Order: sequence, then C-alpha cells, then structure tokens
Amino acid sequence: MRDARASHPPLEDTMAPKVLIIFGTSYGRTEQYANWLADALRQLDAAPEVEVVSAQEVTEDQARAADSIIVGGSDYGGFLNGAPKLRKKIIPIMLEKKDKTAFYTVSFTGPYSKAFLDKQVAKSYTPALTEGRPVYHLRGGIDFSILSTAHKVALRGPVHAWLIGKNATDPNPAVTEMLECYKTGKSEHASPDQLEPLIEDIKAFL
Repeated sequence: MRDARASHPPLEDTMAPKVLIIFGTSYGRTEQYANWLADALRQLDAAPEVEVVSAQEVTEDQARAADSIIVGGSDYGGFLNGAPKLRKKIIPIMLEKKDKTAFYTVSFTGPYSKAFLDKQVAKSYTPALTEGRPVYHLRGGIDFSILSTAHKVALRGPVHAWLIGKNATDPNPAVTEMLECYKTGKSEHASPDQLEPLIEDIKAFL
C-alpha cells in the first residue's frame, strides 16, 4: 500500500522564503525602488513572499520572521535616511542572518560616488553587518520645488561650492548634470533597470 505522505512534501519545503525590504526615504525615490524591487522579486519563477516597510515603521517581529532582509536608504549629505532607527533594534536581528542581506542607496550621483557611499553604508549599518554583502548605489533625482528649507540651503551653499570644485578637478556626468539642474530646477534619473544586478545577487541567496 502506498504511503499517502509520499505525495505531499514537508510543509517547510513548499513555503516560499520571506523577503523583507526596508526603506528610508526623503522624497519618495527610495520607496519607489523598494516597490520596483518587490515587484521584480514577485515575478521570479520561484517567487518569494515579499513585504515592504519603512525604516520608521518596521518591527522586530517583521525582521525575525524574514528569511532575507534588503535595506535601502536615501543619501543626503552623507546621512542614510532611517539608519539610526535600524541600528537600535533591527540590525542585531539582521546579523543573525547576515548571509541573506543586501543594501542599496539612492542619491543623485549614485555609482559615481561609490567610494564615499560604501563608507556611509558601513558607518550607518555597521561594518560587522555590511562587510562582504552586496551593496549597490542607485541614481535618484532632484526637484528643487519640493526640497526642504534645510536641503535648499545646503545645496545652494556648501554643496554648490563643492560641485563647482569637483567639476573643475575631477568631473563626471552626474556632477555636470547636478550643476545643470541649478538652472532647470529638476533632474530625474531613477529607473527600475538599475536594480538588475541587485536582483541577481538576491536570487543567489533566496
């Protein structure tokens, strides 16, 4: 007589892995990338269960329940949005599953500022967690009409002076484009295509 249990694999073998995407955003682009990433993961052949939550709202229970955790933070002046909240209670949980974590930042310059942003990721989320893990720097955009007063002051003061100096000594397309948007008031570079390398890394550890 055939064992009926043979046709039913164990429950733990059929459950989809759980991916938690945590984002810290200033003007919405980092959240947009989080949603683009979630949509892409849900379309995989072996699709995981994906949850998207802000760094301000994520709970310890959500972090513990996840098999993999992806963290995204927007960079403004070297500070990654949401990082202080995560350091207190979420990062210790992430350390327990470090080999299934990945990180991304969103800024105007993106990969053109890789060396600087790599340091900010390690500083914000701790070297113990981020060392050896996938880290990607994605381009966002800027719209002067919606910036906070503090960001406007910084961009029209020390940041503008730095950009002029950078453009004179070590120019790159992102710096040139940012200087141009002081005239146009807006420049947008966010796109889901930039997530493709990150998605491949995530697929490898799902």
